[in-house]
Amino acid sequence: MRSVALGALCLLGCAVAAAQDTAIVIQPESASAIVQPPELPRAVAEEVVHRYNAATTTRLVGRSWLPAGNAWRGDVAVRSGPVTLGGRVEGTLLVINGDAVLEPGAVIAGDLIVVGGTVARAAGAAVSGEVRVYQEPLAFRAKGDEIALVPPDLRRWFRNLGVEKSWGTQDSRSSLTLATGGTFNRVEGLPVVFGPLFDWKLHRNLRLRVDALGVFRTAGQFTDKRSDLGYIFRAELRSGEVPAYGVQFRAFDTVVPVEDWGLRNGEVGWSAFLFQRDYRDYYLSKGVAGRVFVQPERALQLELELRHDWQTSVGARDPWTVFRNDQAWRPNPPIDDGHYTALSGNVSFDTRNDRADPTAGWWLRARLEHSHSRDVAPQAGVPAAVRSPIATDGTYAFSRLFLDFRRYMRVSPSGRVNLRLLAGGWVGGDALPLQQRLSMGGPDPLAGYGFRHSACNRDIVDPAFAGTLVAACDRVILAQAEYRGHISLHWSYGSSTPEDEAVKSLFTLQGPDLVVLGDAGQAWLVGGGPGRLPADRLPTLGSWLADLGLGVDWGGLGLYVAKAVTAGEPLRFTLRLDHRF
Repeated sequence: MRSVALGALCLLGCAVAAAQDTAIVIQPESASAIVQPPELPRAVAEEVVHRYNAATTTRLVGRSWLPAGNAWRGDVAVRSGPVTLGGRVEGTLLVINGDAVLEPGAVIAGDLIVVGGTVARAAGAAVSGEVRVYQEPLAFRAKGDEIALVPPDLRRWFRNLGVEKSWGTQDSRSSLTLATGGTFNRVEGLPVVFGPLFDWKLHRNLRLRVDALGVFRTAGQFTDKRSDLGYIFRAELRSGEVPAYGVQFRAFDTVVPVEDWGLRNGEVGWSAFLFQRDYRDYYLSKGVAGRVFVQPERALQLELELRHDWQTSVGARDPWTVFRNDQAWRPNPPIDDGHYTALSGNVSFDTRNDRADPTAGWWLRARLEHSHSRDVAPQAGVPAAVRSPIATDGTYAFSRLFLDFRRYMRVSPSGRVNLRLLAGGWVGGDALPLQQRLSMGGPDPLAGYGFRHSACNRDIVDPAFAGTLVAACDRVILAQAEYRGHISLHWSYGSSTPEDEAVKSLFTLQGPDLVVLGDAGQAWLVGGGPGRLPADRLPTLGSWLADLGLGVDWGGLGLYVAKAVTAGEPLRFTLRLDHRF
């Protein structure tokens, strides 16, 4: 009966999705809901391309500024950058994937159209025509001085399935959502979220966002005391766009992954649904959190969060899969149950030119968290060879740091080099609980090795962990490098000019990237004794795991082959639904 209901729900979602342009993505690891911006309506996208490519339009690229007392004659279009206007535009101003800032005294004789950005309009600024603002960005590619629409992004379809009905204006909006939440997994099955979302403009630069969503877990009850329903509630007050600052409150009852820094959410879900291979472990988190944040510039964001939640073990269920449905799932390992209070700080610096497919820029992230618990119930089956005993007298506390640095560089017209350095784990206090421990292996980030090849779990022989392949390391370090060489095919059907391609092309292939990759890393235990390293030391380079490989990446859909170079591992093939990093 449950399978029939789930199938009906999926069919209903697909039917409604045909009439809607919006979808929602839920990130259970952060216990929050994020509404993915709907795609720009096709008619609007075609109009924008036509206006930009018009022979009478003056075209600008990047950050632009017109001081007071100056004028632009005729229609003006600016793409990929904010526009600050203090003077006069004798025509229509079109801004593509950027913000428009109108200073006092600014005048636009025609319309103001902003796509993929916002409008900040000072008192005394005048627009004679219509003002239209679309938050959805325009997906385009440059063809000389002109632009053309790009084909639909299939990765978007793979990542989410859902529908949203919205009411309101550009200033305030209310929505009703039904969507998949998180990823298909062996604990929840396919989680489905439903409920209202509200976005109100309270003042000129002040917005209030409220999400109130229920979560239906299609795999059934976790235990006799848990229901099939969870929830996600979020209220966020935000002032400004950039610079911006705000506060957020969250309440949640969600299933959270133990390690979420390897494969992408969509890849984990599809692997589990199709082949009954779930590459993550999970636990149940129920609690509240408060967060303050500041974004002084577009690339930089600082956050401080205080969270209190009850974390408890959940067992694997038996959700239906397309293949290998008659086989048993890998057991979900237990965690150290208890109520945890955590204070964390986050820093993100992002200068990538494209978040989905970057070719240049930096992405730096750092997270430091200090947690404590007064009622932790540690698993008795973890021996002292893996970790020291956890105090149960109310003094248990630990600290954890995670760093992820990425660099994207174009080295030739068709070649790119991408680099990544990741490190994380225990940095102070008592031993880490099981739900905060780490591992290293395949299929990501080390594609040449098996799943959790280095997990520090050989001494864990308790029956409660049998077959779980539990991650038990204190720290990890990883370095990745890849060269991408693009092969330009530009095959298309039904187009002959950039304008025609922008509005009429039914089928377009842009060509794949040939990828040469290399990865190296290790996971280890901290402390004294056999198999451990002191807290102030890193593993010697000779002990690192390493692999080399080749791949073909076609718009995020990639096939890779990799071979371990430091151990006797077989040649391994990996199918990816997104870029490696």
